[in-house]
Amino acid sequence: MNNEGPAGLRSEMAEITTSQGSKPPRLRRRTVTLDDGHRVGVSICGDGVPLVMVHGIIAEGMLYARTLRRLAGMGFRVIAIDSAGHGRSASLGASAWSWDAYVDLHRRVLDELGVRRAVLLGHSMGGRIVVDLASRDPDRALAVIPVDAAIGQSFDAMTRAIRYAPPLVPFGLGLLVADTLMSGVRGRRQMGSIARLAAPSLGDRLRSLPALVPAFAATLQPRSSTAMLHRLAADAVPVVVIHGDRDLVTWFASGRSAARAANGTLVRVERGGHSWLLEDADTLPAIVGSLLDGPLAAALPDGVSISDLYGPEALALTLDRPMSEPYRLRAGHAWRLETSD
Repeated sequence: MNNEGPAGLRSEMAEITTSQGSKPPRLRRRTVTLDDGHRVGVSICGDGVPLVMVHGIIAEGMLYARTLRRLAGMGFRVIAIDSAGHGRSASLGASAWSWDAYVDLHRRVLDELGVRRAVLLGHSMGGRIVVDLASRDPDRALAVIPVDAAIGQSFDAMTRAIRYAPPLVPFGLGLLVADTLMSGVRGRRQMGSIARLAAPSLGDRLRSLPALVPAFAATLQPRSSTAMLHRLAADAVPVVVIHGDRDLVTWFASGRSAARAANGTLVRVERGGHSWLLEDADTLPAIVGSLLDGPLAAALPDGVSISDLYGPEALALTLDRPMSEPYRLRAGHAWRLETSD
């Protein structure tokens, strides 16, 4: 796909959207093997600008399929990566206790897929991963979108406090369980769909349960996400922090401080808990769509073609690329842009 004029990425995305038919929209699971033999699960849908999504702890990329299909219908090629020990991805073994190993794994997956630059979107633990990845390699990121992510001053303070007060860990787990149960109640109509999406990898998930403990521990390592966000600001990487104002796990104050540190945009999701994007498939795509001609416009510059975002003969372009027709979005949550001050 070549861009012959000054129209740029946004114009190409619009062209893809208008040309897409009504094929059944669905993500397809695939497995890639890295050069060291590590197996990683990916779920792919759509055509266009690469949008890489990293899930939260205990989840997997396919659980977000309903939301990701809708994003694919907007001119994105959605690539959801199963983090180590989650979904269809193998555990990191002894390295699973190291946060750096998770960040490096996602970098290597993008290299294997031939994705040079992408919009990096992550939920919860995944939000921390994409922020850290982009802070280390800013040229990789068109934009960074952490959603109810494990970042910000409050989260950093908690990880430091855990060193001196280990009982905070079960307290945090209790909040996660409570928030998840409330999300299940609020999104009970969607639970059947989520269960069907999770079923094909159930065996892998059961076998990898022991890997969740080191993943949780690695996420709580006392590293400064604020320093990562400052690096993104220094490198002028567009950052949009999206955060529910009723999140019991990563409090809204953390999202506000994260947006401030990154010199980014803060989107407040009203009455949103930690996993509001699993309750309602339309809200996140509606938010992203509203931002494409606003705060995210700088992430989609003129003079750049979609083909420039992939390497030659990129694996990401040779894997199946099921199309997704544009959706009529009916967001279940209201949202608003807020000052991060």
